[in-house]
Amino acid sequence: MLSMRGGWDSEAELIHHLRRMFLIISIMLISSIVCAHGATLIVGDSPNGYESIQEAINSASVGDEILVNPGTYYENIVVDKRLDLIGLKNPVIDAGGDYVKGPGVTILADGVLMEGFTIRNSTNTAGDPLSGAGVLVRSNNNTIKGNILENNYRSGIKVLRGYNNSITNNSVYSNFDGILVSDSLRNKIESNHINSNNDAGIFIKGPSEQNLVKYNIINNNSRGVLLVDAGLNDITKNAVFENKVKNFDTVYAY
Repeated sequence: MLSMRGGWDSEAELIHHLRRMFLIISIMLISSIVCAHGATLIVGDSPNGYESIQEAINSASVGDEILVNPGTYYENIVVDKRLDLIGLKNPVIDAGGDYVKGPGVTILADGVLMEGFTIRNSTNTAGDPLSGAGVLVRSNNNTIKGNILENNYRSGIKVLRGYNNSITNNSVYSNFDGILVSDSLRNKIESNHINSNNDAGIFIKGPSEQNLVKYNIINNNSRGVLLVDAGLNDITKNAVFENKVKNFDTVYAY
């Protein structure tokens, strides 16, 4: 209790009060950390699972984790909140080649993790020739890793006006372009295998700058690395070989 002088009656009471305050603050911090991890939602083969990936995304809250069981999901999904989207044993997202629906996955939110999927059969959206991609990224600070991108038109992975995205350890083949970065800064494209694409393995389009392209295997594409009106980018320590037209090609339209 407080004395008439506005202080504590004893040092013991002060110490007891401080300990209680420390305990309350600790509980609040632990609670906030637990809440930050969010819930886990299951898609596919599970009694309580969602039938579609998009249904789970729509039901999720920011910071939740979505685990997708094996199988083929005929969807064009849109990720509009920060989530971890993780495929178990490589489930397939098949966009169905639909010119109305376009990309297999469109990431609009910042801070999304997408890992462990096969994504195929995407197209451009009608009237938007730049939109076509297996994974279309229109946001920042995302991680795209450990996926297979195949048979997509135009790109396997495409970043449009995105910053600080990490694209690592993906297999990108038999698309029109492999990985395309346009009007984007400070993205990392590292340790991907990019092969057998109809045009460029990696296509960096201006005014993109400060992107890191490192440790990729880029082979058997039409062109290995294509730069069009691009700024200063760090392209180093890649294995670029046996591309049909050129291994490296730089084009300036002005």
